[in-house]
Amino acid sequence: MTHTDPKPSSRVPLTVMVLAGAAVAITLGVVGSIGGAPRELPVFWFSSVQSLKAWSATVVLALVFAQLATALWMFGRIPGVQTAPSWVPPVHRITGTVAFLLSLPLAFYCLHGFGFDTSTPRTLAHSAAGCLFYGAFTAKMIGIRSRRLPAWGIAVLGGTVFTLFVVLWALSALWWFDAAGFDR
Repeated sequence: MTHTDPKPSSRVPLTVMVLAGAAVAITLGVVGSIGGAPRELPVFWFSSVQSLKAWSATVVLALVFAQLATALWMFGRIPGVQTAPSWVPPVHRITGTVAFLLSLPLAFYCLHGFGFDTSTPRTLAHSAAGCLFYGAFTAKMIGIRSRRLPAWGIAVLGGTVFTLFVVLWALSALWWFDAAGFDR
């Protein structure tokens, strides 16, 4: 009797993960490059689009740090801390889901309101990091379901997603708070 894999779709090769992530990143860059002048977008109770984006990105950043903390806890990488209780993995998934969902309006505002901005080195780096963030996120989401990904692969992909979001935040929200102040 031969053993058959009950989940053949979970055996996604690493190259497919990387190509899917690259396709998402490139597509976002192309979409962001189309369109012309910046568009007016609602700011709700904020003083500007930049203020709305900066504060929203800061909330996402807090969730991203919760993701890092729970991932380190789950994989026993916090010195002196016992194994993670059973509630940690669901908290990790929930904070990740909420962070991703809250990041989508930010991405829309960036792409639709400003486009892929190459006018300054900071905005070019921010635009590139945003596209790469969603590409890395795509690869990570495919990777966590694949049994072909080496054990260290999820840590590398998760670390890449984390780092890219911190870079995004620093190039946008931190820059905005430094320029405009926290009261705007």
